[in-house]
Amino acid sequence: MPGRWARTLYERDRDASSGEDPALIPIDRARRRLKQLWLALALVGSGLALAAGATPAAVPATLRLYVFDCGTIAAMDPVLFGLTAGEVKRDVTFVTPCYLVVHPKGTLIWDVGQVPDADIPDDGTEVVQQGILKSKRRLTSQLAALGYQPKDITYVAMSHYHADHTANANLFRGSTWIVQQAEFDIMFSEAEVGIRSPETYRELKSSKRIALSNADHDVFGDGTVVIKTAPGHTPGHQMLFLKLAKFGPLLLAGDLYHLPEERTLDRVPTFDFDAAMTRATRRNVEDFLKRSGATLWIQHDPATNARVAIAPAYYD
Repeated sequence: MPGRWARTLYERDRDASSGEDPALIPIDRARRRLKQLWLALALVGSGLALAAGATPAAVPATLRLYVFDCGTIAAMDPVLFGLTAGEVKRDVTFVTPCYLVVHPKGTLIWDVGQVPDADIPDDGTEVVQQGILKSKRRLTSQLAALGYQPKDITYVAMSHYHADHTANANLFRGSTWIVQQAEFDIMFSEAEVGIRSPETYRELKSSKRIALSNADHDVFGDGTVVIKTAPGHTPGHQMLFLKLAKFGPLLLAGDLYHLPEERTLDRVPTFDFDAAMTRATRRNVEDFLKRSGATLWIQHDPATNARVAIAPAYYD
C-alpha cells in the first residue's frame, strides 16, 4: 500500500488532537486555504446563477437514489484485507462512490468523497492525495447538475469516519448529521487515530445532530430510508437501507465488506476496529438480507460499481 495512506494504516501517524498533517508545511497550507477560498467563491456564484433562473430540483413523488463518481483508490496489498494474491487474482483497486437519496420529505447525502472539492480543479485533471486517493470530479458539481447545493441537503450521514468517506463533510454543516455516538466519539477523540482526517469534518461538530446508540434510524419515518447500525470496521460503522419502488430493497453496506472475497471466504481486514464485532455484524446482515430480499452493494467493489448507473441517471 503506497504513500501516506499506508503509513496511516500501519503507524496511525495523524495528530488527531490538532487535525493538522505535520507533513503540511506552511506554504502548502496557505495554498490549500487559497483554493478553498476560490471554491467558496465558485459556490456563491453557482448559488446566484440558480437564483437567477436555473431550474431547481423538483421534489419527486417517490424515493430516488443518485450515485456520484467520487474517485478511485489505487492498487493495494490484499493482505490488508485478510486475503492473499492467489485468492484475489487481480489488482485490489477500489471505486469510491457518493450517494444522494431524494425523498418526498427531504434529501440525504451518504458518504461524501475522498478528496475535498477545494483541491479538485474544474478542468478534469485527476488529483492524487495520500499517494492512493484519486478524484477528478467535484461532488458539488455533480449535485449542481441535479439542481442541488449543499445547503439544500436535509441530512448528511457517512458510513464511517475513514478519510475516503469524509472529504467534503464540512460543506454539509447546515444539514442534520446522523451518526452513531461511538463514531462521533472516535472522530473527535484527542487520541491518535488512524485513517482519519479531522479537518474534513470538524465543522459538523456544531451541526444539528441525531446521535444513535448502536441503533437503527428511520430517517423519514416511513421505512423507506433506514440507517442501520453495523459496528466492527469502526466503532460506529453504519449502513443505509433503501426501499425503492421499482429496483426493490437495497443495502449500501459501507465498508462492511471491501471485496466479495471477504464475504465468501470470511476474511476481515487487518485494520478493522474489532474483528469479532465485524463478524457478528456480518452474520446479522446476512440474516437481514435473507429476510428482506435486499440487494447488497459493496460500495468500493469495482465489479459492483461497473453495473451501477451514475447520475443524472437514478434508481427508483
